[in-house]
Amino acid sequence: MLTISKPLSATQAQTYHRKEFTAKEQNYWSQRGEIAGEWQGRLAGQFGLAGTVSTEEFARLSQGQHPQIGEQLVRQRASYEYTDADGKTVKTMEHRAGWDATFSAPKSVSLTALVGGDDRVREAHRESVRIALEHLEHYAMARIGGNHPAEATARFVAAKFEHDTARPVDGYAAPQLHTHAVIFNITERETGEYRALQPQSLFASQQFATAIYQSELTYRLRQLGYEITAGRSGAPEIKGYTQEYLDASSPRSQQIREYLV
Repeated sequence: MLTISKPLSATQAQTYHRKEFTAKEQNYWSQRGEIAGEWQGRLAGQFGLAGTVSTEEFARLSQGQHPQIGEQLVRQRASYEYTDADGKTVKTMEHRAGWDATFSAPKSVSLTALVGGDDRVREAHRESVRIALEHLEHYAMARIGGNHPAEATARFVAAKFEHDTARPVDGYAAPQLHTHAVIFNITERETGEYRALQPQSLFASQQFATAIYQSELTYRLRQLGYEITAGRSGAPEIKGYTQEYLDASSPRSQQIREYLV
């Protein structure tokens, strides 16, 4: 499924990039080194972004700048304080760097790919994410400002980071295949003018992108010979795992469900 975060400030985005997105600890199950990241989006090609995601390119985009030459493309909004109607001091958010769109594989898929060691399943997840993100890009819109409606652009740039470990619970890092796609707060109008993204269209398309991801994943897993059954919320699960085993392999999910009860 796909979840989209609240907006990340430039500082938050750069901190996450350094401490979480690229951290080798996030790929415990495959024992890989530092996570390099990968570019996607029509603006990525336009900006000349190819190969791995560098720290400098990521930082510039998070500040609304051209990733190669550092030119300011989107006006930054500085953080400031004001007093509200109740007399409370409120501090506004600094420049919105973007949003973390996270595609998470169903638990049985993660177990088959990581514990079972079937790299073809990991590749099926990777391709499904690519296609779903490609469809999500079609709904990118530019914030025009004033009373003007948002304008469809179908252009953005995203940095993808694939992880295979969930957040530890009681010291145990469960296998969980997922991909963080940081969608930067920048798009381009037909006139060539760069603008900030209007995020409402991305959130409105979240369920659609989830459906695309799950449909693509189902197709690819069946092509590999796996029998698929519908799991929780209709997510495709590889047949052969009991629900009890899947729950036992997901302490973080269980922890969240218990908190919500």
